[in-house]
Amino acid sequence: MNFGTKSSILLASSASICVVAMPTPAAAQTRSFDVPAQPAETGIPALGRQAEIQIAAARRFTKGLRTNEVRGTMTVKEALSKLLAGTGLTVRSTGQRTYMVVPSPVRSTAEELSFTGEPLAAQDEQIVVTGSRIRGGQTTSPITTISRRDAERAGQTDLGQVIRDLPQNFSGGQNPTIAPTGQGSFSNVSGSSTLNLRGLGPDASLTLLNGHRVAFDAISQGIDISAIPLAAIERVDVITDGASALYGSDAVAGVANIILRRTFDRLFTSARIGAATEGGAFAQQYSAVGGPSWNGGSFMLAGDFSRTGEIKGRQRPYTSNLLPDSTVVPGQKQLSIVLAGRQEISDTSVLEIDGHFTHRTTARCISPTSAAVSISCYRQGSVVASGVDSWSVSPAFRFSLPSGWNLNILGTYSQSNNTISNLTYAGGVETMRALPNYDNSLRSGEIGAEGPIFSLPGGDARLAIGAGYRSNRLRVDSRRIVGGVEAPIDVFRESREVLFGYGEVSLPLISETNAVAFASKLQVNGAIRIEDHRGIDRVTTPKLGLIYAPIHGLELKASWGKSFKVPTLFQTGQTTNAQLVPGFIFNPAPANANPVLLVFGGNGNLQPERATTLSLSSSIEPVSVPGLRIDLGYFRIRYKNRVAEPISPVTSALLPVFGDFVALNPSATDVLSIVDGLTGTFANFTGAAFDPGAVAAIVNDQLQNISLQSAEGFDGSVSFLHDLGDDRTLSFKGALSYLDSSRRITANLPTMPQAGLIFQPPHWRGRMSASWEEANFVLSASGSFVGGTKDNRFQPSARVQSFVTFDTVATFRSARASGLLSGTNLTIAIQNLFNEKPSLIRTVDPAAFRYDSINHSPFGRVISLTLSKAW
Repeated sequence: MNFGTKSSILLASSASICVVAMPTPAAAQTRSFDVPAQPAETGIPALGRQAEIQIAAARRFTKGLRTNEVRGTMTVKEALSKLLAGTGLTVRSTGQRTYMVVPSPVRSTAEELSFTGEPLAAQDEQIVVTGSRIRGGQTTSPITTISRRDAERAGQTDLGQVIRDLPQNFSGGQNPTIAPTGQGSFSNVSGSSTLNLRGLGPDASLTLLNGHRVAFDAISQGIDISAIPLAAIERVDVITDGASALYGSDAVAGVANIILRRTFDRLFTSARIGAATEGGAFAQQYSAVGGPSWNGGSFMLAGDFSRTGEIKGRQRPYTSNLLPDSTVVPGQKQLSIVLAGRQEISDTSVLEIDGHFTHRTTARCISPTSAAVSISCYRQGSVVASGVDSWSVSPAFRFSLPSGWNLNILGTYSQSNNTISNLTYAGGVETMRALPNYDNSLRSGEIGAEGPIFSLPGGDARLAIGAGYRSNRLRVDSRRIVGGVEAPIDVFRESREVLFGYGEVSLPLISETNAVAFASKLQVNGAIRIEDHRGIDRVTTPKLGLIYAPIHGLELKASWGKSFKVPTLFQTGQTTNAQLVPGFIFNPAPANANPVLLVFGGNGNLQPERATTLSLSSSIEPVSVPGLRIDLGYFRIRYKNRVAEPISPVTSALLPVFGDFVALNPSATDVLSIVDGLTGTFANFTGAAFDPGAVAAIVNDQLQNISLQSAEGFDGSVSFLHDLGDDRTLSFKGALSYLDSSRRITANLPTMPQAGLIFQPPHWRGRMSASWEEANFVLSASGSFVGGTKDNRFQPSARVQSFVTFDTVATFRSARASGLLSGTNLTIAIQNLFNEKPSLIRTVDPAAFRYDSINHSPFGRVISLTLSKAW
């Protein structure tokens, strides 16, 4: 269980970040104001208290200024504009209820730059709300928001690292630090990083780029979030709740929406170098972001190139059992380019376009022998290299219609190609070459409208409706070359077309305009979505939500809904194979000692996995303690019809509990029917001639909709921002998550825990950070906690200790207002300050990794230096 599912991001001062100017859900609500004209130092917080929002204002911007009188009923955005009219100041949204006062963009002084030296956004953008299709709407699901500035202060250098540090996320699935084989069935040779909320799998967590999908990575049907450079993003919103009613298939555990920067008036460059103090992981990273803005339009282009060296077995004491040149963490090179543009076509229409391109290469040296045998993997082992090219382009036309309605027409085309080369050596001679290639593509189009439908006591009821088409394709071409002879291993194409329609309604029953005792807000939200996956099924998913605020500063939310995930293209498209194996390998063995026909592989008849989700959360922002926010929450997921192989281990297939998947004493006709219906290969491992009339049993271990999984827990977060005066601010954030998860493969088998065990999500994860900021200096510290797990692979069970790391980051800004050094920053970051090492675990294989690479990082202490400048 866990606490607080929604973490709001509070920013320390106007000199600390670059944010997009946009109204938040709080800004769209009407309130009654009575703020007299007065000095800005008191007028700004006075309006903040009446609006129940947090506004940070640096004294160097407000000194000597007076704010205007604000009286009457209006939206928060209108009140802020009226308050600051003529002062030369404006506000920037930094969260759903937090703002920063900054100089208006028309100023061309050094104060126009944020603390990082980056120009502030110069024009309003369309409202971007993750978790709702209602403009300015407030989602009933818990949301964690991570800004680019938060990541930089934590010393994080890419979105993969950002997501891995999120307490609600599990690093299993696709993660560059995972051992190549043998740990929880996870492996990753492409170097990608995918979202895996609650440990339900990368294919059950949806990743969006500015609200739209991109092509899947490899075969797991996850999205490589590390393909988007940190320099290009504004923030990442993570919904930790089922969202299929809003976004469709894959959103069972939640959604991550990467919000791009769209407006940028200058060029910002940075260069970083770093390395692990124990050796390896030498890193270089160079990025540039900029682009012009003009009357009615803007264009942002960001580029990032990074090269990271590998960590070898000889460079860590807990990998001394590996060959000296064996790869612990592979090195990789990555080039990423992102663009985001916007142009007003008329007073009522806008064209937007997003796009990205990523090229990444990585390589790994794997040896099946231990360090006691000093052999290169080029003599005994394998070398795995991969290259990934992915790109997307997403145009959008947005129209303003009469009566406050808006119309959006969206489209996306995206591809991701993953090419792998696996060379196996024995005695210094290449014995086999495996060449798998995975090519994914996505085409989608959507039309949607949103606007008010009628008036309610608390404001306008609003409706969002839409429909669209989506097509995903996977091409697998996996071949093997042995002795100069090439043979296919798995070659197929699988595609799926989806038609969908959706609707969402927001009903504000009580708001500031009609508040009563014990009810300052009451809002009901509802959504429904229908998706027709051709050849699979038609699925309808509803969602209901409630927001209730009994008093100012306390908000309660509830959300219930249905979610689903269709089987992946690899699960339905991969070949079905069979092997004739000796009966004696089974326990119990067949009574007649005849061989057994084992059937395994894909299944074209798979149906959608379905889930029921529930979340309850509360947000506390005490009026008596400005800047403090506390979020608490509970979640529960019941996930049925999960796709799995029914028999584990397969040698126990003849036990009575697996009777539903075994046909005893089949006829020769039944056996031949199975063999003739295979889409893959049939192999005879008995050493005798195949006799279809002498088969003891047919064991069906194909993928099937059988598994039931449940996950529940608590999330909690706290954030605090305090203005100390004299341009000094102090901020603190903390988050803690508890997960209890279990899975039952079949109804006849016992329920098995899926959390708190080695190579699985720990029960507890947490992260905290604190930051001290002055005019030209920021000092940040953060810590991460990964709870201990139980190793039950051997008897007696053993405890794997928790993994606790601390990081610190210091940023110095040049005080020069002009000249070469103006806008220059120097950042020194130390991650894993105390060089925490993973706990050793028990292994049978002398060449296996002796630590949990799923949950524990082998990097150790890493020191980096970053120099950045705004031109």
